[in-house]
Amino acid sequence: MKPAGNLRDWNWAGRWMLALGLALAAARAARASTYVVYIPLDSPIYQELDTLDGLGLLESYLPEIKPISRVEAARLVIEARDRLAQAAAPDPLGQATIDVLKAQLALELGWLERNEEDRLPTMVRPVERLATQYTYSSGTRLKYYVQGGTRTTVSEATPLLSGNSDLPTANGNNGAALWSGWAGLFGFITGYGEGAYAGALRNDPNAPDRDRIVDGAVVVGLGNVALSFGNEQMVWGVGHFGQLAQSANASAFPALRVQNIHPSHLPWLLRYLGLFRWQAFLGQLDSNRTFAHPWIAGQIVSFKPLPNFEFGLTHTIDFGGSGNDAYGFAGFLGRATGFNTGSPLGANTNSRVSVYARARIQRWRGAQLYGEILGEDFYQPFGKRLPIKTPFKSPSYTTGFYMPRLTADGLTDGRVEWTLTDRNYSIHNDSLYWTYDGRLMGDPIGPGGTRIDVAIARWFDLRYKAGLDAFYETRQPAVGSPWRYTEHGSGLEIDLFSLPVRMRRMDDALADVTASSSVEYVRDVNYTDQSSVRTMLTVSIGLTPHAGTIVWR
Repeated sequence: MKPAGNLRDWNWAGRWMLALGLALAAARAARASTYVVYIPLDSPIYQELDTLDGLGLLESYLPEIKPISRVEAARLVIEARDRLAQAAAPDPLGQATIDVLKAQLALELGWLERNEEDRLPTMVRPVERLATQYTYSSGTRLKYYVQGGTRTTVSEATPLLSGNSDLPTANGNNGAALWSGWAGLFGFITGYGEGAYAGALRNDPNAPDRDRIVDGAVVVGLGNVALSFGNEQMVWGVGHFGQLAQSANASAFPALRVQNIHPSHLPWLLRYLGLFRWQAFLGQLDSNRTFAHPWIAGQIVSFKPLPNFEFGLTHTIDFGGSGNDAYGFAGFLGRATGFNTGSPLGANTNSRVSVYARARIQRWRGAQLYGEILGEDFYQPFGKRLPIKTPFKSPSYTTGFYMPRLTADGLTDGRVEWTLTDRNYSIHNDSLYWTYDGRLMGDPIGPGGTRIDVAIARWFDLRYKAGLDAFYETRQPAVGSPWRYTEHGSGLEIDLFSLPVRMRRMDDALADVTASSSVEYVRDVNYTDQSSVRTMLTVSIGLTPHAGTIVWR
């Protein structure tokens, strides 16, 4: 077979457009399809759904795969509303949260309640949400050493502000303006996006581009399956302060994705695995590495076999790229699926596998115990004597305990979470490391890290939530690093959140506010003998218009 180095002779964008064209053609024959608009990860809807989940009002929510679609969020609101109506006692916080979600998802709730989800006309919602964000940042930015054909250093986007999709900032004052909207065509094709204009509030000729797409794609609905292409955010796993497998620490990368819209059941005896959600993707990473534009593919499945227990598996693989693609089409498929990774000579790969679980103890006020283990690549623990491969080489761990109703009134919650990453976490002996445009794609603690978080939060007036988080972090130099110091950091964070408020003078638009302030003292920062005091303040104000959907029937 001719070496598949020729695969890269076909422009990658052309491959994506052909795949999407085939999907659109197939979708014309699909029935029972709908508009699938994924909710950006900075939306307050996720905080509100997590509140309902902690109160025990959601039985079919699987939060380990984000984002979710607006129509799925609306289904969850109906579930919570019905469960609250059947509860033995009233729940004021649950009712206040449901009322807010009903206002935010009024359009999609109408589809479900009128049974119109699968019979929708062409429509456009040019403004779903507007937001402004102010960020003040000071202190040294953390850097991470990764191995490769040439030594490469990646850094965090903003001190003490991970999961911000790599919005550009500099030391000092920064601002961002964000807009999201969507359009639905022919009942099954959706285009959605969140754009941003962000950066320092001063002129800087060396600053990165200020305008960017934070999140967005074209989505085709095929029954309960959504096929999409674009730069879509992804968060996988159980971690609250950071995710081992996939996080929003880096910007979203272009990929073709397929997943189910609502949780469903597998056939036959596999139904006993309970409700499940799944997602799979195939994309390409950046060129700032020895093997330019390597492929990345991944799959996640999440099951809920019992009302109080859920578990899941993730698998991702980096492969290919310029100079690392000595394989044919069959070799491409074998690597993309992980079934046959072939020989590392001329076509190396780097895999990740994780297993996670979450158990809920309802008699302990809904307490949750959760954990995840992630391994880098496969290895043979018995050598060549037994050809047995295990997926947890260089393991990293996250485990936590969450009390959503720490006090009897259900208005206080508490969390303890511990993360330990291996010194090989996110790095590799060539350029197949887990970064995108200079940012880590997983947990921002990076390789050789330890983090302990203790957090407590309280609701006030059934509208405002204030929280305090104390954390301690260490980071060891990565394997092969020229540095010799271990970094130590300790700090505090204060968080404020408000449920959206209806603005009577603005045609009943919904306004929401979030704020966070952090300070950290870091000794031996970036593995040197220097110290740094790092501070961060961010305030975000969002506005969701009450109306604005244009419909063609």
